[in-house]
Amino acid sequence: MEPKKDFKKFFQKMFDTPIEIRGEILTPEERVKKNFITFVENYKKAILRSREAQEKFGLDFWSWEDAFAKSLEGLIYYTFDDEVAEVILWYIYEHSLAESEEDKIVNYCEDQFIIETAEDLYDLICLFEE
Repeated sequence: MEPKKDFKKFFQKMFDTPIEIRGEILTPEERVKKNFITFVENYKKAILRSREAQEKFGLDFWSWEDAFAKSLEGLIYYTFDDEVAEVILWYIYEHSLAESEEDKIVNYCEDQFIIETAEDLYDLICLFEE
């Protein structure tokens, strides 16, 4: 039986009343994937907002953001091999600047992969790590 259903049955029996459970119970692999995608998307959004502030209003926050960016980049290099870290950082910093589909292609083992989303990036990294 599914963990969510077991959990629901337990509390219905305990409180003797119907209950509704919202949320999700993730496997360890699903949690890693979700956390990676959330991290990458949030980091990319922060870079895009900073870029937008610079372009629209001439506000350059980089002197404040630089320490945070270097820390996050350091964590990425600490966690992943250099090749994988470079692809992650490419996605975060440069992917949004792509002018064509060709600019979104990553070559790996004589294959080409088009990276559109953070989930695509995660799937490619899983291939790198096999």
